[in-house]
Amino acid sequence: MSVHLEQEVADFSDRRMRLAAAITDYAEWLDRLHGIDLERTLRLADTATSLRQDKLVVAFVAEFSRGKTELINALFFADHGQRLLPSDAGRTTMCPTELFANADEAPSLMLLPIETRRRNESLAHLKRMPIEWCRIAVDPADSRQMQESLKKLTETKAMPAVDAIELGLWNGEDPGERHQLRADGTVDVPAWRYAMVNYPHPLLQAGLTVLDTPGLNALGAEPELTLSVIPNAHAVMYMLATDTGVTRSDLEIWQKHVSRHAHYHVAILNKIDMLWDELKSDSEVQASIERQAEETARVLKLPRSQVFTVSAQKALIAKIRGDAALRVRSGIESLEYLLAHQVIPARRDMLYHAVNHEVSALLDESRADMAARIKRSSDELIQLTQLSGKNRELIEQTRATLQQEKDSYDATANQFRTTRKTLQAQGEHLMTHLSEDTLDAILKSGREAIEGSWTTHGLTRGIRHLSEKMNERLGQASKQADSMLDALDQAYARFHRQHGLPKMQVPRLDLGAYRNRLAALVRETGEFCKDPANLLLEKRFMIRRFYAGLAEEARKAFKLARQEAERWLRIALDPIMTRIREHKHYLDSRLGSLQRILENMGTLHNRMAQIKAEIGSLRNEKAELTQIAGQFSA
Repeated sequence: MSVHLEQEVADFSDRRMRLAAAITDYAEWLDRLHGIDLERTLRLADTATSLRQDKLVVAFVAEFSRGKTELINALFFADHGQRLLPSDAGRTTMCPTELFANADEAPSLMLLPIETRRRNESLAHLKRMPIEWCRIAVDPADSRQMQESLKKLTETKAMPAVDAIELGLWNGEDPGERHQLRADGTVDVPAWRYAMVNYPHPLLQAGLTVLDTPGLNALGAEPELTLSVIPNAHAVMYMLATDTGVTRSDLEIWQKHVSRHAHYHVAILNKIDMLWDELKSDSEVQASIERQAEETARVLKLPRSQVFTVSAQKALIAKIRGDAALRVRSGIESLEYLLAHQVIPARRDMLYHAVNHEVSALLDESRADMAARIKRSSDELIQLTQLSGKNRELIEQTRATLQQEKDSYDATANQFRTTRKTLQAQGEHLMTHLSEDTLDAILKSGREAIEGSWTTHGLTRGIRHLSEKMNERLGQASKQADSMLDALDQAYARFHRQHGLPKMQVPRLDLGAYRNRLAALVRETGEFCKDPANLLLEKRFMIRRFYAGLAEEARKAFKLARQEAERWLRIALDPIMTRIREHKHYLDSRLGSLQRILENMGTLHNRMAQIKAEIGSLRNEKAELTQIAGQFSA
């Protein structure tokens, strides 16, 4: 494993944890200063948890026998002293395999039986159902036991060809697969649908997740991989073999599942050692490799800089044996550099900007609040200083003026309470547009729109129905939120204009990301339906599977939109009410202080000393806030 790669992943993990700690410090500061503010506490707790749980997902995608598993071994697990994942000639890993580290559970291999593909549950749903998985304990300290356990990833089982066709596991019309049919009408298929390996490797413990996806058939049979998993990966390593070049199936996977979807993707031309020729000079060999790389870039329509040439097998040998020259020649270092200095920093910057967007508005609000508190206390101190040595009548006049101010404020607050009740009712109505019942009804009507016509035409009709109905609800919710925000802005403007409360800007409810996701699903459906392979009658099962995947993704988008709306409602109302209550408490406190001074003139100087101490404490809190804010830019 590259020292640079290991260090970058460790730094990435450290940065995440430091940001999460800074958010926790800020939440504790808020609670200490304001008491429990549920919305801010929830927002910050969610953000800190997301940071701690964030994973850097690197997916390896290719047709069979391109050397994906060997490259994963070479990049991440060579320090094991041998192959962690089974890698041999021909097909090796037979099912999508996810490698990660979860310290809360013992190291294990979890296998999902292939038969679950008949059901409509998504992989994400099945991951939450341990009873569906076969679990095998693994011992990271026992290399032989690890190897034997992970051989399960290569297992196949006999299945009637009719069932294999229905499940999208075998294509009898493909000459390359026809020979697999036995005399008894069975073919071999993968024994497992999905595998998860919980392994305490330093890179995985630092937040890396590696996804190994085997072959075009596996991708086509699992729409969730192409609709969600691969598009959400932070980097996709697309593998090709030097001896085959870009084959038709390679190009099909690239065009369908990688080039249009992944955030960051590169092509890796593996097995360059096949071009190493002792009868040629090093420059001639390098020229041959370069020609292959340029041709690969041309066919895939990639910049040459995004095509890497490696020998995964030689890289693994070089790392295990400590052969520095062979390691350089294998080309592995350029890939390690890519991961360490481009992929990981890009994800780190993305996280930073997301956190900064989430927290910066709250920090600005806290800074404004601290400034207002210090000013109020300073104003009160100046007023009491001016009253020092004055008669009771002048102090009474001051108290009467402050009472008028409080009465005016209370009237504005009472008026806002009426507005708030109206807004709360409107908020409840807004949420009906995005409720679970509404979602279930839309999904039911969408399925009815396609029921009885499991064709590409029916599929298109069904997903368009879903998208239109969901967009309609999202639009209604956004319109309701805009109306609420206008009323809220007008109401709070009165507090700012008449009583000097700091300006407060509530953002608009933005559901655009979820509309975009629905639009993307419609585009995905169009691409699926244009594929001639999906027009065959035997593909009815695949159309049902694809629709189930689309519906699941639409459900996710709708649920996230609902969560966003719930969060917005709390942001819109709760912090404003906190500000209003705090200002009322401030006025009550000042009135009470003046009343006690009137009752005992000797308390005036005591109160002045108390305010000075409060100002000192507030300045300390302000300095601590500045220190906390600095952690977000460190």
